[in-house]
Amino acid sequence: MLLPLRRWRASAVLFALAVWGAPPAARAYPWMIKHDYAACAACHADPSGGGLLTAYGRAQSELLVRMPYGASPEEEPRYAGFLYGLVDLPDWLLATVSYRGAGFSTWMKAPDGSTMTDTRYLQMLLDARGMLKLGAFRVGGALGWGNTILTLPAAVFTNDDQTQMLLAREYWVGLSLVNESVLLRLGRVNLPFGLRNVEHTSWVRDLTQTDINVSQQTGLAVSFQRGPWRTEALAMLGNLRASDTGYRERGFSGYGELKVAPRATVGLSALVARGDSFVQDAAPYLRQAYGAFARWAPVLPVTFMLEGDVFTKNTLGSGTQDFSAVGWLQTDVEPIQGLHVTPSLEILRTPGTSGVATGYWLTLDWFCLPHTELRFDVLYRNYPGQGGRLQSLSGLIQLHTYL
Repeated sequence: MLLPLRRWRASAVLFALAVWGAPPAARAYPWMIKHDYAACAACHADPSGGGLLTAYGRAQSELLVRMPYGASPEEEPRYAGFLYGLVDLPDWLLATVSYRGAGFSTWMKAPDGSTMTDTRYLQMLLDARGMLKLGAFRVGGALGWGNTILTLPAAVFTNDDQTQMLLAREYWVGLSLVNESVLLRLGRVNLPFGLRNVEHTSWVRDLTQTDINVSQQTGLAVSFQRGPWRTEALAMLGNLRASDTGYRERGFSGYGELKVAPRATVGLSALVARGDSFVQDAAPYLRQAYGAFARWAPVLPVTFMLEGDVFTKNTLGSGTQDFSAVGWLQTDVEPIQGLHVTPSLEILRTPGTSGVATGYWLTLDWFCLPHTELRFDVLYRNYPGQGGRLQSLSGLIQLHTYL
């Protein structure tokens, strides 16, 4: 049955917010493999990538990521440090403050021909992140502010109407062992699974619930990196800070990745988690996701990133086990350093539908200044449904900067 126009418009607004409104966490660029960086721990406090940069990562961001405007690659990166190099942090401290804001517009068309448009400003990210390094001991965390209900899993405080939230996406204590090739962490951390791409609304991240926006869980994580291998596994104990048990899951998530050539990797991922339902008196559910991913830079300006996953979420005792399938293919082209043109294709097949849903992304990403990124995204999605297909066309202009 087709939605009445009023209900359709309300549903479309919620859909648009679900697609674009959640704030992405800071940097995670799988295309850095084009510079022979297959592993992430050298540049990130998180061994699987994303978020807080190490001092080495800050330097490489200046040397390899941002537009150099004719500067020699041998020059020392003047603005790499905290507060654009004005403050020298001690070796035992990593810190940053990140901001991301955006202008967003979407157009949607229902199967009955009714349309909806929405344009707004999005406060996407305002986080302070840090890590202490005291010998082998590590303490890390993030504290930020959010203003959308989609950030509730990361909220530690919210006002009555859930429009203002104090967020803590990560907080953990850890030990670095075996010449820093092993990192043990206990606390709230990102789920290790698949490509750690920044497009958190891509189906491979959103539908598997493995984005670095709000999909963290509390547990014990173990990462290992040596030679061509890197892996991380998390024993999930649940999102313990959430008062709503619907956000809590217990289980396992992990991946393993092997460098098979100087600029090519392949990997496998798995996730099995049991959680409580948001619906009162409903039975718990079992969520599973399994997948493979790969990265390949055949020539320096071009990187291909591929991920395919199957996933399911079934009520325990229901006897059903219907898997959905999702695929992601992204090509990053860097014609000149600091300017990226990135087309992406995603496909989704769910049980009970007559066809596949498709998504087409086109991204222009410009690392224009030290610690500063301008990004332009256009996304078209097409969904099968009763009586026709649901279509959406969205545009996003983002400014991201960090201290």
